[in-house]
Amino acid sequence: MQRLINTISKNIIFFIGYFLFLIVSIWFLALHSKIGGFIFLNAYHSRPLDLFFMIYTNFGDGLFAIGVFLALLFLRRPLPGWEIVFAFLLAGLMVQVLKNIFPMPRPKTMLGNTSYPYFFDGFTHVGNASFPSGHTTTAFAMATLLSVFSNNKKTSLLYLFAALLVAYSRIYLGQHFLQDVLAGSIIGSACALIVYFVFDNNPGWIEKLKFIKKKNKA
Repeated sequence: MQRLINTISKNIIFFIGYFLFLIVSIWFLALHSKIGGFIFLNAYHSRPLDLFFMIYTNFGDGLFAIGVFLALLFLRRPLPGWEIVFAFLLAGLMVQVLKNIFPMPRPKTMLGNTSYPYFFDGFTHVGNASFPSGHTTTAFAMATLLSVFSNNKKTSLLYLFAALLVAYSRIYLGQHFLQDVLAGSIIGSACALIVYFVFDNNPGWIEKLKFIKKKNKA
């Protein structure tokens, strides 16, 4: 517990921002119904925003996480790179388990044939895999680890803002409700911290991974 407190205190800018997001989201959910909150958060759409979020939402995709991993390896920062990989795998597993245990309809499925005009062909899906948001989970796992490893803690706000934009993109594109992205943010952040502490307790893991890499090249 003390190590968790120390980690939070060292990254207080990021975690204060995140806790504010949690508080505001919970307060919002207490005041609005699931569908009412979804429609309220989608009150404004425009073509430039449509195009922006269609592209930006991919920052929460697994392929982007792999790209960040490769970039960190290129920059000779293997520890945060490998932690992002393991956090992505752990969080992804948890998301898939929860999607199967708690099947919940996506907004398009729940709203049905209503007059809601902001669904997007090729981006908005139907079905019962709404909870939790996988893209949001990945985004917050990466943002948490990048913030923890950042030397300049002021950049933590940029990582947090980037993750929040991914979360909102999932609502904007009609893929998820606020409840889904909120749960995804908690799962992603929690998995990032779990992986961080596991690696911190086993510093030899990275050297073992390097050894395996060299052995495979031989």
